[in-house]
Amino acid sequence: MAEVMKARDSRLIEIEAIIVAYAMSRLNDVFLARFRFKSWRSAFASASSSLGVPATSMKNLRDEFDPLHGFRKGWHQRPIRPNRQRVLSEFSEVSDDALLEVVDRLLARDQDATAEIVNPIAFSKDRVENVAERLRTGRLAEEYFVANSLNICRVPAKSLRDCRQDAGGFDFAVIDRPSVVIEVKGLKARWGGILFTDREWRTARARSENYWLVVVGDIAGTPKAKIWRDPSRMLDVRSSLRRSTTVSWQAAVSVA
Repeated sequence: MAEVMKARDSRLIEIEAIIVAYAMSRLNDVFLARFRFKSWRSAFASASSSLGVPATSMKNLRDEFDPLHGFRKGWHQRPIRPNRQRVLSEFSEVSDDALLEVVDRLLARDQDATAEIVNPIAFSKDRVENVAERLRTGRLAEEYFVANSLNICRVPAKSLRDCRQDAGGFDFAVIDRPSVVIEVKGLKARWGGILFTDREWRTARARSENYWLVVVGDIAGTPKAKIWRDPSRMLDVRSSLRRSTTVSWQAAVSVA
């Protein structure tokens, strides 16, 4: 683990720590409850272990944001630094649930969250405010899929193996059908754009009909799911190259 931490760019580590510290300051007791921390000392220690920064740095970063949120006095005499201002501007309009989703993924060392959230803040001027909400929508879609997988694709939940943290280009494998993998996307409405990472799209093309895409639409209302088997053949996509050299693939879909 230590070798992995040393290999990571220090600018990315700093931005990750700032985002988590901002959430600590803004959400206060909600943050502790969400991650089941009994004290700030344990919260700082856990974040330190996950992100590879000193626990004292996590406390100091939280304290820098405290004058803005009113739970503690914090570093009220210290001017806010540019990268702190960038995080503040990106997340000030993001919902609490979406902010917690981002923190959850950063602490779990989610590579997609780093690519989509942290890289643009650290290396470019690309806006990321919508990404946090999309991550939250995706998590709700995954939960809906697990609860309804039998009706959606005739695969019972007990036959699903969770692969979301494996960085394999898909969310679930099917235990009794080893060739089949499933990727789940979410939409707030019944139609809209979905985004594949380059790893997901390459995996979809390689597995063809054994790569199933499930899109859950109207996730905050009356969810409805639709399945595409072999989305690389069935969907019309276009690629985009970000300045952080992260490639993504976009498609417009409808579950109606």
